[in-house]
Amino acid sequence: MNRATSCILAALLTTGVASSQVIPPTRIGISGGLTLSPLSPSVRTWRSFSSIQPQFALFETNDSWRFTNGSMGLGAGVGLLFGFPITPNIHISGRIGYNSMLGSASAQQIIAPTTVDHTIDVFSSTLEITPAAEFYGLFGSFSLHPLVGLEFGIPLATCVTQKATATSQNTTTTQTFADASDIPDRSVRAALLIGLGYTLRLDSFWYMQPEISYRIALSDVSSNAAYAPTSFSQIRIGVNIFFGFPDKPDAPPSSRGMSATIDRITAYDRDGREVNVNALNVEDVRYNEMFPLVPYVFASEKGLPDSNSQVVNFMSEKGGFQPETLPLDAIEVNRNFLQIIGTRMIKYPQATLTITGTTAGASEAKLGSLAQRRANWAKQYLVSAFGLDSSRIAARSSATPSKPSSTIDPDGIVENRRIEFASNVPDVLAPVVITADNQRVSSPDVVTFHPKVDTDDSLSTWSLTVMQAGRPLREINGIGHPARVSWPIRPNELSTAQVPVDYEMVFRSVKGDSAVATGSIPVDYVSSMRKKTENLPDRTIDKYSLILFDFDKATLTEDNSRILEQMVLPNITSTSKVTIIGYTDRIGNDAYNEKLSRERAETVKVFLQARASDATYSINGVGEATEIFPNDIAIGRQLSRTVQVIVETPRR
Repeated sequence: MNRATSCILAALLTTGVASSQVIPPTRIGISGGLTLSPLSPSVRTWRSFSSIQPQFALFETNDSWRFTNGSMGLGAGVGLLFGFPITPNIHISGRIGYNSMLGSASAQQIIAPTTVDHTIDVFSSTLEITPAAEFYGLFGSFSLHPLVGLEFGIPLATCVTQKATATSQNTTTTQTFADASDIPDRSVRAALLIGLGYTLRLDSFWYMQPEISYRIALSDVSSNAAYAPTSFSQIRIGVNIFFGFPDKPDAPPSSRGMSATIDRITAYDRDGREVNVNALNVEDVRYNEMFPLVPYVFASEKGLPDSNSQVVNFMSEKGGFQPETLPLDAIEVNRNFLQIIGTRMIKYPQATLTITGTTAGASEAKLGSLAQRRANWAKQYLVSAFGLDSSRIAARSSATPSKPSSTIDPDGIVENRRIEFASNVPDVLAPVVITADNQRVSSPDVVTFHPKVDTDDSLSTWSLTVMQAGRPLREINGIGHPARVSWPIRPNELSTAQVPVDYEMVFRSVKGDSAVATGSIPVDYVSSMRKKTENLPDRTIDKYSLILFDFDKATLTEDNSRILEQMVLPNITSTSKVTIIGYTDRIGNDAYNEKLSRERAETVKVFLQARASDATYSINGVGEATEIFPNDIAIGRQLSRTVQVIVETPRR
């Protein structure tokens, strides 16, 4: 029973998709399903049967023998259902319908030289009435909901069939007792219901709910002493199909179409407060940024890495690659992952690599050598492209990653199809540090647009275009209705002109309507020459990102501690202002991710402050509220599990 329940729960969980939580409105419909009914029997084997054959007479005088070894049988349930919300997340529902249960039991009795083997089949059907409470919104973007209730069953038919076989001195006698006779003194069935459902919206009004529930018996089948205590528990696997009444009557078609505005533009200040952005302050600074390497290459489903992984530029000329010349862009740095570690393997001839191919679990479990082929692919590339000795690289396989992402979220499953890299020399997988003088850096460096759309229709797609003096800076696209859209501003992305940034956000509805929101953000550019002329303070900005946090963890790994000790602490002085900001990917709900990101930031602050106590520290955890890397690709989600350490130090 436990194995069956676990398998069904897992099946429901893995059907989740990265979509909004579906919460049904007031509803009415039908339900149906199959039932497995474990029988817990205590039935007398001899219950004053008539016409007992002589072979059984000796056994009949012993009235204490009972069936106590039960098993389950297959039944069915069908009925009507209704439901309505009492709060947005708590709903009351009810079902009324037909429910059947079937179970078997066996017993053996021995009075030498005769052995009697008994089997019994117990059948019960009821008119079921089940009030329940359903709880929505507990699983973030997943449309799962638990339910708890009581089942009451009015008996319709309750019968028993028994067969006894006597064996004595090579003689076998069989007798069937009380063939399909009713059980007397039937009781009203009572059971506690616990279950889990998943809601799918079929169209504007119709919904479907796969559902699994377990009914714990609270009453016996009969109060008759010959049949008590005998009860049925029940596992039910079914589907509900229902019509959902809209909360409000449909409004008549509007002739005004749709409109859109950008309600506000915000950013987080160094103290962790979300503030409105009135202007972008751009200045020339000495800028150092550390870009962590994600030690994975992601593969396509049931295949090898493709053009969406970190190997876009993997055909560069051998030996001519210089990581320090890459753009100041973490995504672009990690797209060159194999180039970077191949170059470093040449630099460190004592280094070895262990490459492990993994799979996403159940969806790829039957593909045998897929994980090994992924590892062999990476090894072959490094050997061919960089002329490395194959003995320095070990390729192996694992059914699942050593530190997997979520195994039930579609984003996590994609991330578990990967190739993992480890080295005996930490510098092979160390972050890439790029240093440059007079880099144009914006403050704030991440801004968030909050759109507001007035429409009677659902949105299908949207796009945000950011420009400066007619020059496109960034285009961000998405689907559905965005609550907020983040724009991380890269170093040197804004020009040296005192020209505002213009934005245009286009929204498109499922019916083909569209609306456009436009506006601009003033830009104040402070050049290094202006700093000297106006005697303005100059500074160095060092920016570090730590992404080696394990999935759903806030503890520092050995690699993170080494990076903080060797690469961050040497640049913190008593005059430094250290800002620590925690982020997460989009997996999980907002409140949990915000808490997790702050815990990660606090962990880093404690480590640094214990070793450089004279600096000024501030921390903030913004979770997934600010998307600093695109979360629709695996490498972007990995990079988003970060704590950014920004060290600002005045320059003399």
